[in-house]
Order: sequence, then C-alpha cells, then structure tokens
Amino acid sequence: MEDVSKQLSWKMGRGDQALFWEDPWANGGVPFKERFSELYQISSQRLHSVEDMGYFSEHGWEWNFSWRRNLFDSEIGVASTFLETIAAIRICGTLKDTWLWGAEPNGIFSTKSAYNLIKAEQLLEDQDSGFHQLWDLKVPPKVLSFAWRLLWDRLPTKDNLSRRQIQLDNDLCPLCQTQPETASHLFFTCDKVLPLWWEFFTWVKEGTVLHNSPMANFLHTSTTTGGKNITRRRKTWWLAATKSIWQSRNDLVFHNQAFDIHKLIDNSIFLTWTWLKGWEKNFCAPFHHWSSAMSLVFV
Repeated sequence: MEDVSKQLSWKMGRGDQALFWEDPWANGGVPFKERFSELYQISSQRLHSVEDMGYFSEHGWEWNFSWRRNLFDSEIGVASTFLETIAAIRICGTLKDTWLWGAEPNGIFSTKSAYNLIKAEQLLEDQDSGFHQLWDLKVPPKVLSFAWRLLWDRLPTKDNLSRRQIQLDNDLCPLCQTQPETASHLFFTCDKVLPLWWEFFTWVKEGTVLHNSPMANFLHTSTTTGGKNITRRRKTWWLAATKSIWQSRNDLVFHNQAFDIHKLIDNSIFLTWTWLKGWEKNFCAPFHHWSSAMSLVFV
C-alpha cells in the first residue's frame, strides 16, 4: 500500500534509528538514495545510520562521507547540491529518532486513519478496474456515457441536484417516496426496484449480496467460474438494468407514467438481448426463446 507507507517519516533526533541513504528522514520525505542516486552508487556507507555519518565537534555536527572512488567531473554539480542540502540539516544529540504518522495531526499512528487510507487506495484501484471493464463492453456509446456518470455518481438524482444548490420540492425517491433519492438508493435498495435484482440472483444462482455503491455493485457482477464471456453478459445485463431503472424513473418524473416492475424487468431483458445480439459472435437466438431461459444465460 504505497499511500500508507508515504505517511511514515522520521522526526530526526540524534540519527540513531534512521538510515542516512535508505530512509525518508529528510529531503521532503524522499530518500537520499533516490534524489542523489549517482552518489549513492559510489558511497561506502550505504547502510549507515544518520548518526554514523558524522560526529559532534566543538563547532557542532560535522558530516564525514566516504566514497569508493573520486568524483567524476560530471558528478561535481550533483555533489555540490547534495552538500548544500545536508548543510541545512540539524542533528540533536540529546533526542532519539521517532516515527511521525502524517495521516494524523498529532503525528501518532492510529488504526482508523490507516484503514481509511487503505480503503481510499482500494477504491482508486477498483475505479481503475471498473472503468477498464466498462469500456470493454459492446453497447451503444450513450449507454457507456450513462454508466460512466452513474459510476462517478454524476447523474442528476435529487441528492446531487441539492448539492448543486438547486431548489426542489422534496428530496424523496420518486419511486417509493420514503427515502432520499441517492444513486445507491434509487438503483439498488429502493423497495420498488429490488424485485429486479432478486430476479437476476435467481438466474445466476448466487447469494443475494447487493452492494450499495454503484462501482462495487458493477464489479460484483464478475464471475470466476464462467469465463470472460459470462462476465461480459452479466455486466451487459447490469447496464441494461440500471439504464431501465433510470428510464422508468424519468418516465414517472417527467411524463407521470406509473412505475411497473414487470415492465422494468422486461425492458432490462430486451436491452440485454439487443446488445448481446449486436456483438456476440454466432448469437442468433430468437428473443422469445432466449428470454424464457434466463437461468442459462449467465452461467
């Protein structure tokens, strides 16, 4: 976890714990071996602590470097910058080195802040993976655009409209009128749309694990047993289902059409069939045959 490790740095005392070249104890958290790699390569003190790289004299701290060979002319400039950098460093002989944890204002490590960092890093990795999988699907461009907005939580749900300071009569979900309309609620936890997902779970014969986050829900459609084609089918279904939910929501809001769960399920199935028919090689099943055997489609 790279972001977590970057939060650790040394608070320098007498230099008894930190390695001079290897550890991020100075130089803005960048180890000297990275910034001055040419000098690191010819150093005879690569694994020395900071304390072992000098001594206290009557004039204060003095550095004492040892090299395996004389410097080349091309290295003089780097060496000059290096010496200027370390000249500004103060070593305190009365204090021990201590670790500082950058994720907390007091510099003290906490499992909560470390967990939050790991969670955030994992979220970024999931986003990269999710969008890579999204662009790999063969569906109309406007559907990819819709899904991109949903995964980034950029659709104009009432929750997002309120954040933009747009005045609304209320913030309730248009379908159930009981909970605020967020993307997580509208697409995955609203009582009105849940039968759509329960139906899907019966087809794929899996436990009913329904993630609230759009990205987590999208990624959960991957399967380790059915191969890439089955995973693509599941993700194509996910796009058809979420697009149909959004269309049903807009039909109700803007055209006062009643919500019909059976119509929603039928639309999702039809869109899935249409898109698969357009990109799957040798896909020629008539819709009425295909739609009557959904339990065979995703396994």
